[in-house]
Amino acid sequence: MEKALQGIFWINTKLKQIEKACGCICLGVLFTVMISNAMLRYCLHSGFNWSDELNQFLFVWMGFLASAYAMGDDKHLNVAAFVSLFPKSVQYVIRQLMNIIMLVFFVMYIPALMELLGQLAISSVMRLPLKYVYAILPVSFGLMSYHILCNMIMDTQCFMRAHKGGGKVNV
Repeated sequence: MEKALQGIFWINTKLKQIEKACGCICLGVLFTVMISNAMLRYCLHSGFNWSDELNQFLFVWMGFLASAYAMGDDKHLNVAAFVSLFPKSVQYVIRQLMNIIMLVFFVMYIPALMELLGQLAISSVMRLPLKYVYAILPVSFGLMSYHILCNMIMDTQCFMRAHKGGGKVNV
């Protein structure tokens, strides 16, 4: 069981590294295209007509990759101020309930998002099929679901260790 958990957490770590690298690449390309286009428009009074559309697509990818990365680090938006008012054992239960609600939401939407990808047209300027642009939605929802499961397992391990040893619960 311990080896299986180590494998799960190893995959979680690798996924976060990939998400971070892809997000950085998106940011770098977005920045480069934006600066290049601004310089061309200023100096030559003409820029790339496709740059704004590409930047929109990169921004979508970067945003959803960042959301998945934040979920993997358990740094997503939550109601921490409210949860901290309760005892540690109740905090654990509330956190697990929040994770279950998020997990159900993400898993429920993945099939609908996959269906949506088949219905999308092509972009107006770059003539790129929008299914490639919005493919990040089901991918990021899947990544976030995996990260939530890993966070739930880690929270449970911390809770069980603290409960067994009679120590503090670090959730």
